[in-house]
Amino acid sequence: MAKLVMDDTQKIYPDGTQAIFDLSLEIDDGEFVILVGPSGCGKSTALRMVAGLEEISGGEIRIGDRVVNDLSPKERDIAMVFQSYALYPHMSVADNMGFALKLAKVDKDEIERRVKDAADILGLNDYLHRKPKALSGGQRQRVAMGRAIVRSPQAFLMDEPLSNLDAKLRVQMRAEIAALQNRLGVTTLYVTHDQIEAMTMGDRVAVLNAGRLMQADSPQTLYDHPDNLFVAGFIGSPAMNISLAKITKEDGKVFVELDRGTTKLQVPESALDHYPKAAERDGGEVVIGIRPEHYCPPSEVPDEQVWKHRKVELVEMLGSEMLVHFHTDSVPVVTDDMRAAIDDEEAFEALKQQAATGGQTFTARFEPGKPPPVDSEIEIGVKTENLHFFDAETGQALR
Repeated sequence: MAKLVMDDTQKIYPDGTQAIFDLSLEIDDGEFVILVGPSGCGKSTALRMVAGLEEISGGEIRIGDRVVNDLSPKERDIAMVFQSYALYPHMSVADNMGFALKLAKVDKDEIERRVKDAADILGLNDYLHRKPKALSGGQRQRVAMGRAIVRSPQAFLMDEPLSNLDAKLRVQMRAEIAALQNRLGVTTLYVTHDQIEAMTMGDRVAVLNAGRLMQADSPQTLYDHPDNLFVAGFIGSPAMNISLAKITKEDGKVFVELDRGTTKLQVPESALDHYPKAAERDGGEVVIGIRPEHYCPPSEVPDEQVWKHRKVELVEMLGSEMLVHFHTDSVPVVTDDMRAAIDDEEAFEALKQQAATGGQTFTARFEPGKPPPVDSEIEIGVKTENLHFFDAETGQALR
């Protein structure tokens, strides 16, 4: 086992496309870190750079006390678990698990011992003589994990290993992988695009966007204290509701104006304690965010925290909760990172214009109960002590 470090690593392809920008990330010995982000953000590229399957264009990668920039994958002493399982169809489960050890000329008795130990851990003892085609998807994934375990590597690298499984099996397998990693204590870097998977498995989660590290922290810290709008909007399901707003002060009180100035909600000091720079924006534009669970019946908050005359667009009854989607006239947010993703200046300006003229649908999460009729007008309480505040230009949290 070993510490894994990426220090200002970059990846630039021959055509000039840059996939990774100055990525610095430390994974402590025995830590389970999830690298998460949308498709195309560079997370699999970063993992392949650590594995030695992609050459790095700059920076340094260290595994333990060794700089591994110029080492082959075999010399790095890591084990990789792929999305496709990558099992040999003509070999038995036992032979698949022990194949890397056989190539390394490990003694036959030692191979059998390691394979049996891994099979005990993974519940594969009854399947050691079967071929991969006779296994379910979950069993094949266990075999792929077993092949990594028997090598006793310094680190595990996992590239979306659950994406080929159905939803129910994914939930089961992510719990098994998290428990297995905790039991083995092997340094692990795990890539996924599924933020729920990321939040439920890792000691820490590193959020990547367009090749840049947005934030790396514990799952709960990412959820409660996002550093920027991208993390705020990406982490959480349903997503955080985000809108442009205006900060105003009256009689020593702080308010946010929404719905193009037609709605005003009071912000308590407890919210501003977390975002002290927000109070300095008197008369200025900010971005506010509120998670769906921080709405409530209007009777639970003062009248100055009630959002009135909201039209219901859709209600989802999910058994344990009720999601109410309601219309607002609030202005959608167009940030600098959107500009970076849109090469055409005219297209970006068109997006800004569209945002300025259109409203938004917000989502509120309530306890299950009698659903309000679609197209009816309702009042919604807002727990404004839980508001998040961001800079309208940079998208950074106003801390």
